[in-house]
Amino acid sequence: MKRHWELVLDQKALLGESPSWDAHNEVLYWIDSLKGYLHIYDPTKKTNRTIELGEQVGCVVPKSENEVALALKSGYHVLNLQTEKCYPIVDPEKDYLDNSFNDGKCDPKGRFWAGTVNTKDAYKFTGSLYCLNMDGKVERALDSVGCSNGITWSPDYKTMYYIDTLAFNIKAFDYCLSSGAISKGRIVVKIPEQYKLPDGMSADTEGKLWVAHWDAAKVCRWNPENGELLEYIDFPAPRITSCVFGGKNLNELYVTSARDGLDEETIKKYPFSGGLFRVKMAVRGLPTFAFKMR
Repeated sequence: MKRHWELVLDQKALLGESPSWDAHNEVLYWIDSLKGYLHIYDPTKKTNRTIELGEQVGCVVPKSENEVALALKSGYHVLNLQTEKCYPIVDPEKDYLDNSFNDGKCDPKGRFWAGTVNTKDAYKFTGSLYCLNMDGKVERALDSVGCSNGITWSPDYKTMYYIDTLAFNIKAFDYCLSSGAISKGRIVVKIPEQYKLPDGMSADTEGKLWVAHWDAAKVCRWNPENGELLEYIDFPAPRITSCVFGGKNLNELYVTSARDGLDEETIKKYPFSGGLFRVKMAVRGLPTFAFKMR
């Protein structure tokens, strides 16, 4: 099925990432990771507010009407959207100076999952996956990670899906929603070489996985039950980074992209690199959950 993209913002982000839909405020949070910018896109007003965070940012999730939670270079924080002031929660990697937070997402209980990457040499595999609980305490769930990336769940929230980009696959874990524990890790999708690097990920209500593919100019829909590719959407930007379902009916797929590392010739060929895209979908996505800190 051919789906058509719409360029929502020609932002020219260096590293656009972490789209996160706030259903209460009906806005999309997204970031320029390397520039340390939080963007707030209002599709009704067609405005894009930018807040400078002052350091590299890995991901953003809703928290309350006037707050978001962030995973920054210096750890987990809460940002007041009115005052634009950040308040630290915890930094689980203060002794890992070469690591930075990357992608993350909240489960239905409000736990904030986010992982890290060694930004100097990802192949050192010094990254980890963390879970920030509602009491403000953080736990390391996985270690020896190359580049921690997409996280999502099955519609019944009994399975968590996870991408370490440098493993070139999607893993599934049994998920205990009451405790946040993961177990029985197994590979459910092996990424063929032609689809390059798997990046951010979201799930739809049919239990299928929508994955952004860096350097492949695509978002692919994978079936975790048998590992098959069901369809893909082409974009006019090679470095597609992440995607999330948004809109009132959660049937609009917002897609971020990057221009970091592209040479002048590639930028001329793909001038919309770093833009924010939207695709009207025939399937609905799972909701974005907020961080709930007690």
